[in-house]
Amino acid sequence: MSLSEQSAARGMTDPSLQEKIERLFQDVFFGDDETREALGRGKAKEIYAQRGLPTIAEVGDEAAYEFIVLLLSDKFPLAFRMEVLAKVNQEAARHEVPQDAATFYAAKLHIEKAKADAEAHPPSNPVLRDEIDRLYKADQAVRQQKGFDPQKLARIDLQHAAPLQAILNKYGVPNYVMVGPEAAGEFVIMIQHQPARFRQQVLPKLKANVDIGQADPESYALVYDRSQRDTGKKQLYGEQFECNPGERLHPAPIEDEAHVNQRRAELGLIRIEFYVRMLAETMPQFCSAASPP
Repeated sequence: MSLSEQSAARGMTDPSLQEKIERLFQDVFFGDDETREALGRGKAKEIYAQRGLPTIAEVGDEAAYEFIVLLLSDKFPLAFRMEVLAKVNQEAARHEVPQDAATFYAAKLHIEKAKADAEAHPPSNPVLRDEIDRLYKADQAVRQQKGFDPQKLARIDLQHAAPLQAILNKYGVPNYVMVGPEAAGEFVIMIQHQPARFRQQVLPKLKANVDIGQADPESYALVYDRSQRDTGKKQLYGEQFECNPGERLHPAPIEDEAHVNQRRAELGLIRIEFYVRMLAETMPQFCSAASPP
């Protein structure tokens, strides 16, 4: 049975459109051809201009969600994305499109606007920004798959412990105003490579930054979930993946897994099933004793 026939069997009224959305989503988020990616975004915009938002009844829940995600690209003008947000909220209120898609779109757009506002102004502490960037480049250099050396990784993480602690002690968790969105995110990534006690110090300060729009909620989700796993508890947002050598990489156990996508949407995070697909494209499928974290 073809995809179109399967879609029709599930009650979709426009299975050909469902297939088209699936292809566009694949090209934009999982392809490696920039031209096809740009064409995919353009085609999604054309479909929206011609017929508005495809509904769950027309294309199913997943494709309806994917289409809304396609319209969130920062390649589109902010005015267009605000127009789409109004339409998404209107259709979600009528249960024509997934509610978590509307929540995700609003949260993600809010986050992107906060970052854009911060990037429009120079950071208040450019020296600290440059220091974080220097540390981050060294952190990532030892985490490349080619020529990966676990001993070098352990050594650089140990070397970075003192300067990262000094930054935390003096400035707290650097925020957008202080160092800009990029360096603020880099600091949190490096915290993931430090001992559990360090993450416990960072977590409340990072949450305070998120609450005032001065940090990316995804950064908070990463640290929160890692901190939960540090103490053997289930994660909340599905940001942590794990496995034993030889196993496939998979999400660590999740608390109240049935509602994880709603929690993710509130932080501007894409559905976990798509996050899993994205990681599969960029990380090794199987773990080994020497896999970089």
